[in-house]
Amino acid sequence: MKNRWFKTSILVAGLLATVVGCSALPASAQAKKTYQHLVVEEFQTPVGDFPADFADALRRDVVHQLEGTKRFEKVTFLEKGQTVPSDADLVLTGNITNFDKGSRAARYMVPGLGATKIKATITFTDPAINKAVLEAEVHGSVHFGVFGGSSMGAVKQISKQLAKDVKKRLN
Repeated sequence: MKNRWFKTSILVAGLLATVVGCSALPASAQAKKTYQHLVVEEFQTPVGDFPADFADALRRDVVHQLEGTKRFEKVTFLEKGQTVPSDADLVLTGNITNFDKGSRAARYMVPGLGATKIKATITFTDPAINKAVLEAEVHGSVHFGVFGGSSMGAVKQISKQLAKDVKKRLN
């Protein structure tokens, strides 16, 4: 009888330690959800201010960076006039809120002067419940670089920051 009580108490203590230990894990150590299909809609841009080549590069780079997070089985972007596919379980929308093309010549002469700056708000929405699951403000800028640095570097910074936010904050 004494031996049975001892074994039962060891088993209960072990189970209790396991439950307490698992609940104490930080969110980053717990499993993250993998979404089946992320759809990237066309970013909304200020009229005439945001060059078309920047918008195309931003969409392509966002898709590339988000594929690299391994959080999505499939990442696609919609062309104008297309509707969100029925198998999409997450939709990304973006709004370019500020854009300053800057001056490559000015950056070449004085690094930091003539910086290219882009700011955007990004929203990931679950279409099944039409609710935002993640909202973020992302920034990209180019202050210097070889021969003044390419303004497209700001696009890459936004895409990389977005991928980091997804890895860290999207559950």
